[in-house]
Amino acid sequence: MACERRNILFDTLEDVMSAHNIYTLRMPRFRGDPLSRPAGSIIIPVNAQSDLERVWVVINDLLDYQGRYTFEIIVMVNNYPADEPPNLTVFHHAGIGVVSKPDVRLPGIRVAVTARVHGARVAASRLTIHIDADCRVPDPTALLDWYVEQFASGARAAYTPVNFCDLNDDAATQTRVAIHHLTRWFKRQVMGVPTIRGSNFAIDRDLFIELFDAGYLPADFSIGPVLRARNVPVVYNGSPRLAVLTSGRYFERGWRELVRYLIYRLRYNVQMLRVRVGMTNPDDHQANVDRPYHIYRAQGSDPQDQAMKERHAP
Repeated sequence: MACERRNILFDTLEDVMSAHNIYTLRMPRFRGDPLSRPAGSIIIPVNAQSDLERVWVVINDLLDYQGRYTFEIIVMVNNYPADEPPNLTVFHHAGIGVVSKPDVRLPGIRVAVTARVHGARVAASRLTIHIDADCRVPDPTALLDWYVEQFASGARAAYTPVNFCDLNDDAATQTRVAIHHLTRWFKRQVMGVPTIRGSNFAIDRDLFIELFDAGYLPADFSIGPVLRARNVPVVYNGSPRLAVLTSGRYFERGWRELVRYLIYRLRYNVQMLRVRVGMTNPDDHQANVDRPYHIYRAQGSDPQDQAMKERHAP
């Protein structure tokens, strides 16, 4: 399945900038009165090396929202030279909140988590909704309304299905996806562990920051086990209408890569069984196995530093 782009297609950043007035017209309905608190804050980590153009596709999806609530969008731009920051004017002109920092990496913690926390710290709403820059949101009205209604009913975290697009059509990749969905079903239905992942979840802002600051969240998929250990109410809805699509373009072909991936996930899941209240999660030494992170490496950095590891997409 391809991540088909609908409505507006941006091939270059210049295309985005020339069309920013379109977003300027759509954002007031989405955001509402800027002086009032929105119902939810949508946080999107943006890798400046690869996502500055791609993120506009999911922003365009979100602005198709037709419901009665209001939301702010915050992009957390990171991974760029401190002396050559990217031009983020187009985001400001479109009414999108911007947080930027050249480097958000911390040893043993997945970059996406630290980026999400930076966004959460400036969020105006207690309800923070986390989506990735390479995602698609087919039905933003159904998804965002559901998140708001769950938190109004007392939930402190919630999530819906995440499916894949941009997948290779080889047998190993299809097997990996099938195993991925099967293991998530098993953990959710049999083990009772919320299978929250970074591409699509909502969490109370203050709870998220508290767990991160306490050292509980080395990766997005640590959130579910930690919430279960703390008996935090988490809501799941498996309706296909609420699904978000995330790109599988980085899945490496071949059975050898599949075996390597399965060994890594088995090791991680065994470690996560030991998570208890008062105990930090195990280090995620291969935090970027699922999604390579193209890093701007400053001069003088240590190439052996695991927090600065770089992998290349196929």
